Amino acid sequence: MRWLMGVLAATVMLSGCSQISAQMSGEQASTATESSSFDPDAGPILVTQQWGVVDGMLSVVVRNTSQRTLRFANAVITARDEQDVIVASSAVVTDGTCCDVVDLPAGEKFGFYFDVGSSADAIAKLDVAYQDVAWATASGKPDATFTAKPTGIDKNSVGAVVVADVVTTGARTPQVSAQAFLNDKDGKFIAVVSGRWDCFVPGTRQIRMQLFHPVPPGTVVEAIRVHPVEHDPARPSPDCSYRNES
Repeated sequence: MRWLMGVLAATVMLSGCSQISAQMSGEQASTATESSSFDPDAGPILVTQQWGVVDGMLSVVVRNTSQRTLRFANAVITARDEQDVIVASSAVVTDGTCCDVVDLPAGEKFGFYFDVGSSADAIAKLDVAYQDVAWATASGKPDATFTAKPTGIDKNSVGAVVVADVVTTGARTPQVSAQAFLNDKDGKFIAVVSGRWDCFVPGTRQIRMQLFHPVPPGTVVEAIRVHPVEHDPARPSPDCSYRNES
């Protein structure tokens, strides 16, 4: 535990989570609708709504309650026990899977998740801070809209797969982010699972979201959220000009 606290202290000092810094650069930073500024009096960057654990994985649901699209942010999630002792943190996750959010529209929710192992049972509360934040002004009508309907949860050798049909209307979309929010049989939130897909065209497309953890019997999909992603610095949008619309 002493080494974990030391890593966390160094991470907070170096990253400056309490300060807002522009993550975007080059062409993205010059876009007229983008802004790296944020008024602290206007409220939190994202509002934490709920969290849950399943099979040693912690999931945290947040919502963009502002009137602008959150272009990019990296969340630093710190989990504490009843005595306020740190038991887990996304700051020490080294596989690059947590915790970025990209192009989250105003009013939409998003889920972060990472493995915490046996520490999951000790979690009593969370702190969520943000770094590398960039905003965009809220735009008008989107170029495409997405309606997702879950069709099932399949079990496999590595966990569970959420299957859904997504209906796209409007323009071709180079890249989308989809997330499924899962509740247990009693209606309690337990997990989020997500994925990215390229070249969405108008029509219906089936997607399969792999969760690398088993879920308990009676697990249901509470909601599925789909939104376009255009400004991920780690994964540029593909060229979808070769795809025919259906």
